[in-house]
Amino acid sequence: MVEASNASGNLRRRIWLWIGIVVAIAAAVAIIVSFALAPGSGGGADPSAGPSSSATPTATSDGADPSATNSPATPDPAATSGTMPELAPVAPDAPADNGEGLVARITAMKAVEGEAVQAGEIGGPAVQFMLTITNDTDEAVDLGLISVNAYIGEARTPAGGLVRPGGAPFEGTLEAGESAEGVYVYTIPEDQRSDVTLTVDYRAGQPAFVFRGPVG
Repeated sequence: MVEASNASGNLRRRIWLWIGIVVAIAAAVAIIVSFALAPGSGGGADPSAGPSSSATPTATSDGADPSATNSPATPDPAATSGTMPELAPVAPDAPADNGEGLVARITAMKAVEGEAVQAGEIGGPAVQFMLTITNDTDEAVDLGLISVNAYIGEARTPAGGLVRPGGAPFEGTLEAGESAEGVYVYTIPEDQRSDVTLTVDYRAGQPAFVFRGPVG
């Protein structure tokens, strides 16, 4: 009986020893895992953390601010209609010569009552201009490219163009050695006709003919 009791006691001691070992191992594993998952333990940044709101853009190597919006280039102030090439102005009753065989003239001027018949036109006191272009060059001139404009005063305020009465713009082709006529009408108040400029552009990039002086 004594031997049986001793054997039973030894078995219980071994069981409790194994239980203690298992518990110790589990505790050690739990401690290791808790250290590994703890923030700032050297295991890397917290993936749930968002970017810092205090971060500021870093300047590029050329000193430009990467946060700046790319704006379109500022237009060249010299590239305006007021700087288009023009020949020296001549009096309304003088011929304008481009020096290459093309000559423009105002062959007639008449005060008329302008009629508004198209959108944007304003009727009223106006001046009708008859223009003649003579082609003494060796090449034909496309009259469809001609643009005629009238301006009032030193500031060259644009005068309104009209179709009536009698408007008949240049058209077709002007062959070498020939002349062509065109009629243009512009609203110009009677008290503003002492200083009027009339320009005749006949080809892009070429200086326009310019007439300036009293009209009507």
